[in-house]
Amino acid sequence: MRRTFAVLLVALLLFCLTACQSGGNNVELEAMKKQMQMMQQQLDEAKQAGYNPPAPAAASTPEPTLPAPTEDESGDLVLALHSTIDGETSLFTDGATELVATAVIPEGMAVDYWELNGEPYYEDMEDTFLFTAQGNTVVDAKLRPERKVTAINAEMQFLDEKNKPKGDAFTEFVFEEDYENPVTKEAMPGGWITVNVEAVIPRGYDVDYWLINGVPYYYSRTVRSFKVYDLNEATEYEVVLKKESAPSSTPKPTPKPTSKPTQAPIYYEPDPESTPNSTPEPVTYYSVSCTFCTFSGGGYSGASSGSVPAGTVITVTENVSHSSAVTWSGDYEAGDNWNPGPNSFTYTVNKDCSFMCRGIIN
Repeated sequence: MRRTFAVLLVALLLFCLTACQSGGNNVELEAMKKQMQMMQQQLDEAKQAGYNPPAPAAASTPEPTLPAPTEDESGDLVLALHSTIDGETSLFTDGATELVATAVIPEGMAVDYWELNGEPYYEDMEDTFLFTAQGNTVVDAKLRPERKVTAINAEMQFLDEKNKPKGDAFTEFVFEEDYENPVTKEAMPGGWITVNVEAVIPRGYDVDYWLINGVPYYYSRTVRSFKVYDLNEATEYEVVLKKESAPSSTPKPTPKPTSKPTQAPIYYEPDPESTPNSTPEPVTYYSVSCTFCTFSGGGYSGASSGSVPAGTVITVTENVSHSSAVTWSGDYEAGDNWNPGPNSFTYTVNKDCSFMCRGIIN
């Protein structure tokens, strides 16, 4: 109502002004007069109806705000993104100044690394970041999903000293911080986890295939459980079920679009005891996962994850923009910690495999 009142009032004033400037054109004056009468009637109705001013809208997430200008303002501007400095998102400094930025972390997220004027600092993953501002400076806390493993239509267990699943089953576990393996009572470092994943199969159903972070796996054979070693990123395992008598699906392996490569599970080991009735397929598919790199081959081009037939030759290419020298880890023929490594290499896929590329900072 308040908005309607204001619009009608402004329109009335504009028509009055136009009428005064239109000269002696009687036709135009008559038309304007009628329009003015109609708006005057609407304006009177709005006044009679009255209005209640709406409550102020809830404040949105604070954006970086510039400090209020002063008469002798001559310092360098420092902006804090996804973070604050002494509770502020911006401030002025005079010369080289040592500051501490504190990340603003939404629920379910964690600090991945920090950026200072676009330069990544991967070794700094804490909630605070000590830096020196010299000149105009932008500090940014880069966030990622917290390290959490989730099972849908499945459950997980920790492993004992003999590498066998044991203890209470669970469907979700956050391993961002240090924790204790409840089975072995061993202190485990935060950021890494090893678990057994097993399908929960209702009567009359069986496993069709698995989705790992939305990507189909194990659809060329029946896998009801597997072990995951040294997982170090947020991962969701989901079992896709089918009627026990129904034929298996064959989902088309397509790369999952992503703006940023994500860390894939390091190693999966299907449990042979979980597949007693499996029948070998004429063509076996294996999963390929790339972190800070991409692969091409088997129908893919520049993909970060997917599944290809056994024997497919793929080309793995680094995707690290901030460094000219790289090092590789994971499944590749030159062995671990190849340092420095090539920008790309070929690999014959005969098992589930993963590759990780890191830049070398001199």
